[in-house]
Amino acid sequence: MKQFLLSAAVVAAALGSPALHAHEVYAGIGTEGVGAGFAYALDDHFNARAEINGFALSRNFSSGDLNFDARAKLLHGGLYADWFPAPASVPFRLVAGVLVGDDRVNATASSANGTYDINGVVVPANGETVTARVRFPTARPYLGIGFGHTPNGKAGFSMYFDLGVAYGRPRVDLNVPASLAAQAGQANVDAERQELQDKADKLRFYPIVKIGVTYRF
Repeated sequence: MKQFLLSAAVVAAALGSPALHAHEVYAGIGTEGVGAGFAYALDDHFNARAEINGFALSRNFSSGDLNFDARAKLLHGGLYADWFPAPASVPFRLVAGVLVGDDRVNATASSANGTYDINGVVVPANGETVTARVRFPTARPYLGIGFGHTPNGKAGFSMYFDLGVAYGRPRVDLNVPASLAAQAGQANVDAERQELQDKADKLRFYPIVKIGVTYRF
């Protein structure tokens, strides 16, 4: 992920004259977990930023007739461009960027009384395990708004806030052992997979809200 922290400085060197206090480091927390980043002022209206965010979370959920024990793991970098329409008046900015990483959810279906209910068909587990994986695209575009990271800001500490959305349709894999699929019927396995895909599709527009502290130098 070091390449994300270097990219903003590379772009800055190529595109513009920096503000007086052009460098900024920051850290925050939000719906992407905890994160840290680096910002470089290209001029009085534009920033280039690179950051990394992540978290892990375990929870249970139901999809169709299956109950899952799941663990979500988000770890991605972000490259962003900030545009400040009126930086001398208000630190409001429009943001465009891309998230790059390997965000996923791994899940194991729980077998009640040693059986699985696959789209209404109850089959014995016989020691077999049904698993699922939800993976987001490696790269997802981002659009948002925010306050803070002002290019012409004074040296020292400040705060920032971001509100936006990243887009990417998750891909779902439902792994049902062949012996269980044969008993349940492939049509029922496919129906369970579609139920899981429909649930995952609700996260294709992933909301991003975060707040944090900056230090400009």
